[in-house]
Amino acid sequence: MQLFESVQIGTMRLKNRIVLAPMGTTTDQSCAFNAYDLAYYEERAKGGAGLIMTGAVSVSDEFEPPACQLLNSNKHVYMLHRIAESVHAYGAKFAIQLSPGIGRMNWIDPHTAPYSASPCPNYYNPELICKELPIEGIHKLVKAMGESAKLAKDAGVDMIEIHGYGGYLIDQFISSKWNHRTDEYGGSFENRQRFLFEIIDEIRKTCGKNYPIAVKVTLDSMDDDEKPLEEGLSIIKRLSQSGIDLIHYGRGSYSCRWRMVSSVYQHPGFDLEAARLVREVSGKVPVMAHGKLNHPDVANKAISDGLVDLIAIGHGLIADPHWPNKVKENRLDEIVPCIGCGECHFNAMKGHPRPCAVNPLCMHEKEYQLYPAKTKKRILVLGGGPAGLKAAAIAAQRGFDVTLWEKNQYLGGALAAAAAMKFKKDVKDQLEYLIRQVKKYKVDIVLEKEAILEDVFSFHPDRVIVAIGANPVVIPIKGHDLPHVTTAIPALLHPETVKQNVVIIGGGEVGCEMGVEFASKGKKVTIVEIAEDILMAPSFVANKQNIRYMVEHSLLRVLTSCATKEIKEKEVIVEVNGNQEVLKADTVIFSTGFRSEHSLFEQLIDKNIDVVEIGDSQKPGKVIDAIHQGYHCMRVYEG
Repeated sequence: MQLFESVQIGTMRLKNRIVLAPMGTTTDQSCAFNAYDLAYYEERAKGGAGLIMTGAVSVSDEFEPPACQLLNSNKHVYMLHRIAESVHAYGAKFAIQLSPGIGRMNWIDPHTAPYSASPCPNYYNPELICKELPIEGIHKLVKAMGESAKLAKDAGVDMIEIHGYGGYLIDQFISSKWNHRTDEYGGSFENRQRFLFEIIDEIRKTCGKNYPIAVKVTLDSMDDDEKPLEEGLSIIKRLSQSGIDLIHYGRGSYSCRWRMVSSVYQHPGFDLEAARLVREVSGKVPVMAHGKLNHPDVANKAISDGLVDLIAIGHGLIADPHWPNKVKENRLDEIVPCIGCGECHFNAMKGHPRPCAVNPLCMHEKEYQLYPAKTKKRILVLGGGPAGLKAAAIAAQRGFDVTLWEKNQYLGGALAAAAAMKFKKDVKDQLEYLIRQVKKYKVDIVLEKEAILEDVFSFHPDRVIVAIGANPVVIPIKGHDLPHVTTAIPALLHPETVKQNVVIIGGGEVGCEMGVEFASKGKKVTIVEIAEDILMAPSFVANKQNIRYMVEHSLLRVLTSCATKEIKEKEVIVEVNGNQEVLKADTVIFSTGFRSEHSLFEQLIDKNIDVVEIGDSQKPGKVIDAIHQGYHCMRVYEG
């Protein structure tokens, strides 16, 4: 595969064309790299990537609190040098992404107006108006970028990437939407680029003309007017003429963040569609793209077709740091698929250490290792959803004797229903991986076996894992028990039972996804939501934007602030703003949440059986809860 050919980036030679993409993350109170970061980057180098890149690192805390790590003194070099050494030990190169700031995008301090190119609204709190960065402040940041680059170079870092992407401070200077300055840093398009190109010159001055420099640049802001496509292409052309060693492009802005951050809803390699445009203006400068490129066939074809020179994989290498080695060795069935849930980004912005829904070891690479069981205990797992599958696989992997009972004819639980939607192939891939794992480690799987207290007791298990899931909530309105009324899981698993006129009660994530799915099959769908808007539950903004985009571009109807009053044989009576309306309906689907049932768990406790309750059995949650609980409940078990 050409994916594994070496490539020259300036004076730096890479062993292959796979890059750990730069992804921003919060850090501890020191704002420095720490031992967790070291283990995280080392594991991805061990996994076979040719270039390891950090997320954005701030060069100054004078004008805004650092959103991520900070590199502005020798105090910050110690751990950075250790990371570089660890990465180099596996034959990979190490790059650091430097940022002069995030400006109007700052969320760390929600009460103090940040600096930007000009007075403009803060993204998270539009009532907070940003202050204009004074010229002396611009000069300070330019100098700081050069000084931090020199610190990185002296620490053993092989390349600097300038973070000029995503609507952050450099982009705010470039964009006429945010930059209204009348000095030499505003006005004309050339002036608005001055900040970026002064940074490049300063890094060249401090690090030397032969030190590799990359720039991550926004090609265009897609659905927003922050950056037109022609401006992005013009900047790339100028960058290619400036002696830059690598151009890393991406698309989108925070207003259409779903184009910036890959998710389950996008097709693999979605940003490659712009690669030929970039190639036309980038000259001989190597080009790197990102955007759901953790699909080996797509990644390799992008290289072989000459679209790009480097493949940047972010979430895919969070989910499985050994993706490169597994692809190279044709162990594709062993790859842990990313499900595009965005939990890594969503939780990092809340200050968590970048957790991954499907990889509990992410940012805990040295802490959460598995060890062989000391004695061969008998483990009984009740339920074959993601929590039960993970617990069973981990228990068997450690050497326990594991049996799994599942009441249905299939494995997967609620995850199987999610995987049935055509735009959720990533979820289907993850479910198939989990099933392969329980089979690989020889778990005794018994289908159509419902867990009954007497059967469990007579099985004589040493430990029981209760992972039987939760029951759907059905609102007891008149007509809720009619034969054409169902809930989300059976509707998705048996779409042939869903007729032409569909009313979905509940406009949360599941209800909206299901509405899009059935509308795409030609059904006439109405979503009824009692709240003032759909998608009100907290979730990652990029995913929420993407679902909303799909809903708005589907031929379905959404009624908010709408109460369901009665279900009849062929219609549903609703009330919107005090007015009654009749909706045609030959299928009604409740998507109004789930409720856990703890009776079996409590009965087992009463019998003095060693029992643990996980996943939706414990509390209705997300995939990250199910898989992490499944992993840890059997990781820590000693028997």
